[in-house]
Amino acid sequence: METRANIVEIFSSLQGEGRYVGEPMTFVRFSGCSMRCAFCDTRGAQRVEAGFRVETPPGSRTFSMHKNPVAITRLAEMMEAFDDEFVSITGGEPLEQADFLAEWLPSVAAKRRVLLETNGVLHSALGKVLPHVSVVSMDLKLPSSTRRPAVWAEHEEFLRAVLAAGVEAYVKIVVTGDTSDNDIQRAIGLVGSVNTYLPIFIQPAFDDLSLNAAISEERLSSIERLCGAYLTDVRVQPQMHRQWGVL
Repeated sequence: METRANIVEIFSSLQGEGRYVGEPMTFVRFSGCSMRCAFCDTRGAQRVEAGFRVETPPGSRTFSMHKNPVAITRLAEMMEAFDDEFVSITGGEPLEQADFLAEWLPSVAAKRRVLLETNGVLHSALGKVLPHVSVVSMDLKLPSSTRRPAVWAEHEEFLRAVLAAGVEAYVKIVVTGDTSDNDIQRAIGLVGSVNTYLPIFIQPAFDDLSLNAAISEERLSSIERLCGAYLTDVRVQPQMHRQWGVL
């Protein structure tokens, strides 16, 4: 039986976060994420729905609906309409469907660059897909921001595996009004122990949420200065797709 996956949506837009901000990409958003961070702005991707939407035609902001789960051959047919050089594999947490990705991504990577956006926890699943990935965007989850248990050890093992494979990587750290100095210092220590030259993107959480997401410019500057004192490439970057009003 053909391997299948659960998807939320497929669309074409500009990358709004991280090192490739502004780059045209085809986004394939996979369903399901067990972390359920308090600041998550794609909560619809935390669960599996009966159907998913595909932008038809790409760039139109109009969508056709399709049934979950989707087979590899059917997904490949849908992807033929999209011609962006980059494909962003996002979620949810796409590595929760790593077996599907391991079968599907080789055909994608043969024609395009693949950006994996991940919570950086499932290091065992990472090995199944890493050979077919061009860039890894890894979230570093701070317990004071996520309101979830710490995953420092998982993050370190994940990041070391990416760099050992020679795959380009950068780290995104979402901060909120609850983010603690202790968590920032732990994050600095973790990244510094792996590679002080990794690009770090400090991202203020989307503030239209029912938590203490709002963070002042002064606090953001303080976090940037603290990280910049120990790490080489640190930037504060909001979610630009929200600024631009695109998907």
